[in-house]
Amino acid sequence: MDSPSPIRRFLAWLRNSFLTGVALVLPFVVTVAVIWLFVSFIDNNVEPLVPNTLSFLKTFPGGGLLLALVTLTLVGALAGNLVGRWIVETGDKVIANLPLVRSIYGGAKQVFKQVAAPERTSFQQAVLVEFPLPGSYAIGFITNENTAEIVSDIGAELIAVYVPQAPIPTSGFLLYLPRTAFKPLSISPDEALKRVISLGIIRKEDGLPAGK
Repeated sequence: MDSPSPIRRFLAWLRNSFLTGVALVLPFVVTVAVIWLFVSFIDNNVEPLVPNTLSFLKTFPGGGLLLALVTLTLVGALAGNLVGRWIVETGDKVIANLPLVRSIYGGAKQVFKQVAAPERTSFQQAVLVEFPLPGSYAIGFITNENTAEIVSDIGAELIAVYVPQAPIPTSGFLLYLPRTAFKPLSISPDEALKRVISLGIIRKEDGLPAGK
């Protein structure tokens, strides 16, 4: 077979160099763009509430975000004392009497409380689940092993397993499965989540058997 001509080799090199540049630069561009959009969104919504005494916060990007962080920190600190707890409990009781609002508030509060908890165990372990069809497997995450209040009528021990949809893991399926229905993975939940988001492209080379 004839070797490629110099022009073909040059075009192949040019293409590979371009794709390599895209792979190296675009992650930085996307990261900066997402951060900028987030900071701009916070600034645009917080700056109208900034008092005149703190108008200097409007003179640089991120001033509104800085004020929001300081305010949330102070609110969290105040909620730790007796008066703060009383205010929070009173607010919870008032909202509990509002039919539609209490459902939204209760769900949102549980989610953000779980996220903010330093000891959170939302994704306790990554597992492999036979889903959605026999013979096909998906990455799942154990979210709760104490499910007696849900499966008490079944008379069997079931584990709550969340199976995320790729590449957006915030959408997925909550399954209640026996322990025999899934296989624990050796990788951490963070590593497993990276594989879901990357559509399986990311993989850890170290420690893999030959041919795997």
